[in-house]
Amino acid sequence: MKKQYGAILLAGGLSSRMGQDKASLEIGGRTMLERLLLILRPLVAETVVMRAPGQVLPRISSDLQDWIKLGMDSVAERGPLQGIVDALPLLSSKIDKVFLLTCDLPYLTEEWLQTLRDIMTDEYDLVCTEEGNITNPLLALYRRPVLEPAAELLAEGKRRPIFLWEGWRMVRLSSPEETPWICQDVNTPDEFKKAQLFFQRKHD
Repeated sequence: MKKQYGAILLAGGLSSRMGQDKASLEIGGRTMLERLLLILRPLVAETVVMRAPGQVLPRISSDLQDWIKLGMDSVAERGPLQGIVDALPLLSSKIDKVFLLTCDLPYLTEEWLQTLRDIMTDEYDLVCTEEGNITNPLLALYRRPVLEPAAELLAEGKRRPIFLWEGWRMVRLSSPEETPWICQDVNTPDEFKKAQLFFQRKHD
């Protein structure tokens, strides 16, 4: 049921290779942040958008504003685990499955996220996507208890999200052969330009 599902959307990355805030970059007249929110909305009851201290998010349409909660990292530049720590209390207690996504996934579709939901049966605790034999912990669906040790890991100096996986039952899901780009993120101006051209051609 949709009411059990929530999302944490991490929009506060440093964007050092891109050279500008990725959440604000536009494709087809919408920012990357808004595109993802529109994809998530049919699938989840709640979404928390996490930003960095001092980060100004792009304008979000009023109908989406009423549906999301905004959070901010309580400690700057500690990576995605800090975002998880600060986002979890903003999700209501009824949310027991959580999509964890970054805002730089222009090719992502509602159908692909639905596939993650379909695969999350009782035998698994998390479903992570795999791109080029690299498992992406930030394009994944987690049972809430898997995310809860994030604060403890940070206290131990473990900042990588893959440390969350220890002891849990995980399944990896590769991109479909017919759409291998679906899980690709964009980290550089060239990659972003490529994404813009992809959607421009699609709508021409």
